[in-house]
Amino acid sequence: MLAFKLLIEAFRDFLWPISPSWLFQRDRSEPAFAFIVHPRSISDVYHKYLFTRVISPKLLEWFLLHFWPVILSEVEGLRSVKNGKPIRGWILSIPLTAEQVISKRKIAVKMIKRAIKLAYCRGANVVGLGALNASVTYRGRDIEDIASRLDIGITSGVGYTSFNVADLISYLIKHFKLDNNVVVGVVGAAGGIASAVIRFLFTKGIKNWILIDLDRKHNRVHELIKEFKIINPSGSFRVTSQLSELKQCRFIITATNAPEALIRSEHLSTGTIILDDAQPSDVDAQVVLEREDILVISAGIIEAKEINTNFDLDLKHRNDVYSCLAEVMVLAAHHRIREKSFDYASVDEIQEIGKLGKALGFGRAEFQNFNKVYTGQDLNNFYDKYIKKI
Repeated sequence: MLAFKLLIEAFRDFLWPISPSWLFQRDRSEPAFAFIVHPRSISDVYHKYLFTRVISPKLLEWFLLHFWPVILSEVEGLRSVKNGKPIRGWILSIPLTAEQVISKRKIAVKMIKRAIKLAYCRGANVVGLGALNASVTYRGRDIEDIASRLDIGITSGVGYTSFNVADLISYLIKHFKLDNNVVVGVVGAAGGIASAVIRFLFTKGIKNWILIDLDRKHNRVHELIKEFKIINPSGSFRVTSQLSELKQCRFIITATNAPEALIRSEHLSTGTIILDDAQPSDVDAQVVLEREDILVISAGIIEAKEINTNFDLDLKHRNDVYSCLAEVMVLAAHHRIREKSFDYASVDEIQEIGKLGKALGFGRAEFQNFNKVYTGQDLNNFYDKYIKKI
């Protein structure tokens, strides 16, 4: 019965975006949101749709290329800060895996546009782009046309994600009795989230950076450094494409759009703290499982009290959500439904989205990765063994 229900819903989701827009005309003055994701790998598809397990991975990949976006769940628990009314929201998914999103970019962009139309048909007037959907559309710029045509807001989650990552580092520097002279490495430094985090933390006094990205992106990184130097001429920046440089870093922020893990054990020194904001993860699973002298924390996770996504986000607690999902909920709750937020967030904008989230009761989630939740005692033990003695 479940398989039949999913097929009926999928058929509905196929028809809606190709139907005339006048069929979905309604009062859109009240906020409603949608959040678009994609499966990280074929295993996510097998997990969600059990009946697909009889299909070989290669055939299923072909099938996904010819499928369409679907609604996964309705999000419950969000209320307007203005009038207290419930705000409806949905999690949608394009069918492509992370690898397909990167390798079949044109198809991915078309899928995302279709997902936005599906969200509009459902009633959403602000849409968040999750995982690689943001980067593959150049953080939303490639879908501005449909967003403008439907008069719908778009956010890539840069602001709230940057706030969360910066908040984590600030907390951990204080907790581990470090100072602002720590060396921070950033993998994917040219990206919107990474550059926003650097911008924000640089104004807070953290000035020693190793910025890592592909050679072809170094011009962009140097442009960012010029901007940062205006804020504080004494900042120290090293630009490289070599992951081996991470051995010099106490903190590592990673936020790339790579479909596979980049950071391996040989790149890391004892006592390193990694904030991994990539989906899929940029950190090899063996680092988490085998290196107790490395602290790997999944960044960009918010505790959203009272929120029920009705979908397994593969996080440790029911009220944990990704910060890019939290951002679109924050905008909807504050009735900021026509805004378009792409690849840039100023310091003021980052601080503002943090305050708006706090007004909803959103806050820092427990430190976690795919393997475990870190308790306060875990952090204290890590400090005693791998930081205090160094």
